[in-house]
Amino acid sequence: MDTILLHPPLLEGEGFSVLRQNPDRGWRMETYLTLGSNTVMFHEGKTPLGFLDEQIELYRDTPCALVQVYVYLTEYCKRALDDTAFAQLQAYLDGVRERKLRVLLRFAYEFDVNRKVGPTSRRIHGHLRQIKQWFAEHEPLVRDTVLVLQAGVIGAWGEWHTARLYHNKKKMLYALCDTAPAYLPLQVRMQKFKDCVQNTENAARVGYHDDFLVGAYHKWNTPAGEPDSERFQSFVKESRFTLNDGEMPWGRDKTVHEGCIDGYEMLTACAEHSLSTLSLTHNYIEEGGQFNMVRWQSEKLNALRASELGCPHTSAYFTQNGKALERTVFDFLTDHLGYQIAVREILAGDAADGRQTATVKLSNDGFALPYAFTKLRLHIADANGNVKQFDFTDYMPEKLTGNSTAAFSVTGDFGAIQKIGLSLEKEVYTPSAVRFANRCAFDENGVNWFEITP
Repeated sequence: MDTILLHPPLLEGEGFSVLRQNPDRGWRMETYLTLGSNTVMFHEGKTPLGFLDEQIELYRDTPCALVQVYVYLTEYCKRALDDTAFAQLQAYLDGVRERKLRVLLRFAYEFDVNRKVGPTSRRIHGHLRQIKQWFAEHEPLVRDTVLVLQAGVIGAWGEWHTARLYHNKKKMLYALCDTAPAYLPLQVRMQKFKDCVQNTENAARVGYHDDFLVGAYHKWNTPAGEPDSERFQSFVKESRFTLNDGEMPWGRDKTVHEGCIDGYEMLTACAEHSLSTLSLTHNYIEEGGQFNMVRWQSEKLNALRASELGCPHTSAYFTQNGKALERTVFDFLTDHLGYQIAVREILAGDAADGRQTATVKLSNDGFALPYAFTKLRLHIADANGNVKQFDFTDYMPEKLTGNSTAAFSVTGDFGAIQKIGLSLEKEVYTPSAVRFANRCAFDENGVNWFEITP
């Protein structure tokens, strides 16, 4: 066959917005479910799914297909979980699936720092064994709806502080790793908590949720050390390979700089944390307010400033009709949380054994790797529309961390080539394919198609 060499054009400027629907990345909401009474913590008189619908409506103008769900087990501090509790959990996740959402799931008991109520470690471990069994019995539902299990259960809001009773954190993290099915990653609040499972088989699937992102360093951030410290650099390096979440304090919070969070500093923090998801609920328009993220919608950003801040990007993102384009801090976050994959080159030709070979070069201009998107597949279409598929066995998501480029090759009996397609898929739920940052057709099967021009 004749050698085929393609350099597919990238999207340009505002055209990148079509990538905002890519799965398992971007903004997330926040909701609550109290098992037993089937109520909404902090929102008396609301129903769990009714409150979820309110949040969907509140953020309807911002792309958001993810939701952090606090499942409070407060009413079960002194008893085992019963059929009522699990029926309520199932009904909620069924509702999530109907709404085509995915959840960051956190179980918690204590809902403030006053320590008036709290379970014993024995009770928590008993509940986790029950939840593990329920996960196994409802695997299709869990696979479809749960993105990550956050290591909650200890202390206020499941953040592993101010617990009423003492809990051995190492034993608890091991129990949580055992609770989560192998296909589910976990997230911990602080770097020091993950230290409990370092050098074990669980370390690779434990990422972070930083619940106090304020741009500049703060002692309540997830990393144990200040910027430029060895601990901080270790955190940055390790975060590149894990699924990570973040949130700012509530907009009403005045702990840092009287509540003013610098948008440019936040961009650097999100890049350093390799964030896949960030809370839209905190510090935006909650409680009828207008907080930091509203301001960021008018704060301008150009390509040079993004580079100075250490943020991955492609020059095409700051270009429209061949001219330089300014973006906003908010839009940049919207488009660069998680992964942003582009095809830079496709080379196809004859292999030494008489078959054909194809090599593709991909770039990731997002903050984070395409976590658990484990199947990169080549699709070859002939003139009659017949399609052959070939998997890249040398591909793994860890080779496409944020701000990186990697090449992958596959050999096979391609036959005549009319079009070349590529798909990047996550096998644990459907739909799960990634749209690339190229000007190309993207079909209902999740295949990005590239025309071969003479």
